[in-house]
Amino acid sequence: MDERVRAFGDELVKVHDWFRGELAKLRAGGDVTDDLRAHCLTFCDALNFHHSGEDRVAFPYLERLRPELKEPLDRLREEHEAIAALVGELRAATGPAAVERVAAELEAHLDYEEKVLVPVLNSLESVPWAVGG
Repeated sequence: MDERVRAFGDELVKVHDWFRGELAKLRAGGDVTDDLRAHCLTFCDALNFHHSGEDRVAFPYLERLRPELKEPLDRLREEHEAIAALVGELRAATGPAAVERVAAELEAHLDYEEKVLVPVLNSLESVPWAVGG
């Protein structure tokens, strides 16, 4: 078995930790300045890319492999939609309250996703999205 696949859940945590670090930078920025807004737009695009990949590839694969994950995966999909709406608000935000609200929602989502998916991902022997896999 490819050890890169075995640790795929750990890799998800690393991606999430990057998002958490970027959220910390956004939170530390105070009012949304032009520099912070540009940083936020990059962050928001990366988050959208991450969630789109999960929704289009990873979640359908996991649902076929583990039907018992249907309910948690449905919840995660719904959270992706809610977060996308919040990110839209964040793009137009002018103050730290909006950043804080989006950050809190996103961190709760990342925590839940890790709780549900990391053990499953670390148990997989192959994934359809693995490079060379």
